[in-house]
Amino acid sequence: MTAQIRTATLATLTLAIVLVNANQGNDAPSFDRPPHRKPNIIIFNADDMGWGDLSSYGHPTQEWGPADDMAYEGMRFTNFYSASSLCSPSRAALMTGRLPIRVGVWGAGRVFWPNSIGGLPRYEVTIPEALKEVGYVTGLVGKWHLGINAHSPSDGEHLPHNHGFDYVGTNLPLSNAWECDEEHWHMKTGPFPLFCYLYKNATILQQPFSHYKMSEAFVNDATGFMREAQQQGKPFFLYYGTAQTHVDMYSNEGFRGSSIRGRYGDNVREMAWTVGAIMDEVKRMGEDFNTLAIFTNDNGPQVQLCNEGGDAGILKGGKQNYWEGGVRVPGIFRWPGHIKSGITTNVVASQMDIFPTLMTIVGGSVPDDRIIDGQDISSTLFKWLPKPQPQPTSKLLNRNHPGNEPRMLVWYCPAATDPITVRYGSHKFHFVTQTVWTKEANFNEPGRCGDGGFPLQQNVQCNRCTLDQPAECVTQHDPPLMFNLDQDPNEAYPLDVALPHHKAVLDEMMPKLQAFQASLVIPPPLMTPLDDAVWPCCDGVFPNCGCNYQYLGPVPPPGDVSQSSKEFLDMMIDPENDYNRWYL
Repeated sequence: MTAQIRTATLATLTLAIVLVNANQGNDAPSFDRPPHRKPNIIIFNADDMGWGDLSSYGHPTQEWGPADDMAYEGMRFTNFYSASSLCSPSRAALMTGRLPIRVGVWGAGRVFWPNSIGGLPRYEVTIPEALKEVGYVTGLVGKWHLGINAHSPSDGEHLPHNHGFDYVGTNLPLSNAWECDEEHWHMKTGPFPLFCYLYKNATILQQPFSHYKMSEAFVNDATGFMREAQQQGKPFFLYYGTAQTHVDMYSNEGFRGSSIRGRYGDNVREMAWTVGAIMDEVKRMGEDFNTLAIFTNDNGPQVQLCNEGGDAGILKGGKQNYWEGGVRVPGIFRWPGHIKSGITTNVVASQMDIFPTLMTIVGGSVPDDRIIDGQDISSTLFKWLPKPQPQPTSKLLNRNHPGNEPRMLVWYCPAATDPITVRYGSHKFHFVTQTVWTKEANFNEPGRCGDGGFPLQQNVQCNRCTLDQPAECVTQHDPPLMFNLDQDPNEAYPLDVALPHHKAVLDEMMPKLQAFQASLVIPPPLMTPLDDAVWPCCDGVFPNCGCNYQYLGPVPPPGDVSQSSKEFLDMMIDPENDYNRWYL
């Protein structure tokens, strides 16, 4: 190669590097310094997906997708937890960094219903409210499920615009559900207007809604919000609550039949496509190196739904119980140039940690007039912060790190105020356990699951954790059941707490739990009061409500059973006699 050609080639490469860096909106990535400006932040919060549902978390047949790309390009937590095994309390904890019971998101309803007069309290400080204080523009699309109305069918007292979100796009204020299935895979009639509505900001678009193009609407609103924020010259915070993989299973054209795993796999693939479409737009905007993206899930899979209920991997249990499968969830953090790629950590962390960690990153502050249960985990995420010490099982058993206390996480039954389960370092203690559904039980008991794992019935017995439940469903333990989760993540082999080295850990944990309990100031249960006067109703007079103000696809009339579902007609649930309320 001549000197002239070498010089030209070097000039071309130099220009390319300059253009790439300019396009990314950042200096060349470095792991040795903090960010030079506040990053954009995206939280992807999936719905009812299992810890083992993603390829990157070990599923053997689920196709690799954009959520897995985030794990490959960032840090993957294997011990990441939600604060509850149900939607509303889990989401309240993520938004506030506080246990659901501290913010009043507990009660007999266990989640917020269409006619709940309660919701996430306005006096609680949320992530978007704190980020607005340091210059962020904030947006939400997708699922909310933290309350709707307080006084009338349309006051929107508890909707996202009252909790710090500048922009609220197409959203599900409640949830997706079998009652909303246009194809009638499981319900004989429907969709049902009183359970199925789609909003834009605080206005109902469709009641009942159609799934057709709903994912595209979420993506369009999310990407439009990000572009608008960039034009304003402000960092943005986007919260995206996916509709998947909550029942009912739906997939639009292009995803239906695309997964070798079947209907559930199709659902995961469409969810992952929305994640990828949003992240692709971040890259097109030149904001990749300026964007921290987090992927997680609100609670474990609804394993009672046979092959349509997700997979907790090697973990026991799922949604509505407090075995590991109910509360251990994916936790993926991606920020090129700041979080090293391809890292897996077994540090114990919680979704409640997101709030204080973000405040460290952006130079904000968490409220100092209340207890924040989350902890700052930025030193785990970033090389330019002090390296964390190994996390001990207990102070007694790890004397090499006497100043490093084991992490303690406490879970409460959504309808009660006593602790049900505690994780302490590597150990977990169950004061109350629920009978769990297993795939073997599903197969062996007639009427639960049909051909290939098709759910035939409601299958939600033993879904509550209060002690007034039947003895075959709920068991109290004194002393508590004890497991070593490092050695036994399936919680198959309880430890003998009479042995001195196990009793020592229990004796170390109990005073801390008692002190923790003493710190609780428990407000009234906001998920208990119900009033049909606040039930959302766009047109008509309750209960005869219905509208389709913005065309997002055809809304079939109630009772229109599709041809593809007629073969399952005898197996379908009759909603007139169904009291299990699938839209939990």
